[in-house]
Amino acid sequence: MDPLFTIFLDRFATDPPLTEHTRSEISQYLSVLHRKKKHILFCENDRHDYAYFVIQGAVRSYYLKDGVEVNTWFALEKDMVGSLHTYQGKPSRVTLELVEDTTLVALQVKPVKSLAQTNLQVAHFIAAIIEEHAYFLEDRLYFSQMMNSMDRYAAMLEKEPQLLQRIPLTYIASYLGISRETLSRLRGK
Repeated sequence: MDPLFTIFLDRFATDPPLTEHTRSEISQYLSVLHRKKKHILFCENDRHDYAYFVIQGAVRSYYLKDGVEVNTWFALEKDMVGSLHTYQGKPSRVTLELVEDTTLVALQVKPVKSLAQTNLQVAHFIAAIIEEHAYFLEDRLYFSQMMNSMDRYAAMLEKEPQLLQRIPLTYIASYLGISRETLSRLRGK
């Protein structure tokens, strides 16, 4: 088995751990991708069949509002990325673009969902991925709705300081819901 598959499978470990048979079943629907910065994994309104696990690199999620890109989140190593709409065969509401050269493990969603119907371990594995995504979305909702720009910036510095070194400031300003000029002022304080 590819060692990158093992990193992915171990990241969403279940209790009891996945058996070798289950790991092998899931692995037949995994692939490793090496993509360059600016590569689009999928676009807003696209239907797609994959969820991705970041091995190395950075990904951003954004949507267009009146022709302007609005960044909704960033993902770094050991993060899962995709759109929950994929799990129901619906079009994505966001675009995913690589911010750095990135290595990913791609998971084919439909066949793994089918496996989950007959293998409880696979069902628990998928549930662990979706549960983590739900926690992330709840935190992001709180971040965007309950905090002012200064608090959002402070929270980002505390929880994700590496973003300032790896993500362009224009994207970070959009993510924080502020102008680039306001971000520059906050950084100067």
